[in-house]
Amino acid sequence: MKKYYTIESNAWDRNSEIRLGPVPTAIDKRAYLFDEWQYINDQEEFIYFEKLGKEMPDIYTYNLPLVSARLKDILDDAGVNNVFYKPIYLYNDADETHLYYLMLVRPLNCVVWEKSKHTVSEFSGLKKIVGSFVINDREVGNYKIFKIKDILNRFWVVSEEIKEKIERAGLVGIKLLGLPEYYGL
Repeated sequence: MKKYYTIESNAWDRNSEIRLGPVPTAIDKRAYLFDEWQYINDQEEFIYFEKLGKEMPDIYTYNLPLVSARLKDILDDAGVNNVFYKPIYLYNDADETHLYYLMLVRPLNCVVWEKSKHTVSEFSGLKKIVGSFVINDREVGNYKIFKIKDILNRFWVVSEEIKEKIERAGLVGIKLLGLPEYYGL
């Protein structure tokens, strides 16, 4: 059985904290929430940001799914090809500009729900993972990063190979948890 890890922003890492300004209307909100790539073009966009920590995070998963150029390079070097990238330039009053990428990842129907802690929304019918969960390896195939289809949670899942590359590179602002350790905020 393969090992997988959730990856998302580390809310407790105040050293790499940023706050984004308004998302441009040219970026369709429904498209990035539901990973509908066909409604997002690959033209660059600019978003104002406030730098609250000393470093820029390598991942931002709060209101917009962004990855740094450093994290994109790791995924590219690992041969990840099931993602869509849109260049986003973050800028601020201090004349800082940082290249990030809006990253949309192909969602997979791969959770073994009878072995996973979850709830179901009465309103939407979508599931929310609230604790440890199990992935069916056969549904994942050779994907090294993926999103889980039809859930309310906003995280990606990465292979052990990607997790190790992220740790070796010393990327910041990232929370990686093994699936048995996930606690579902």
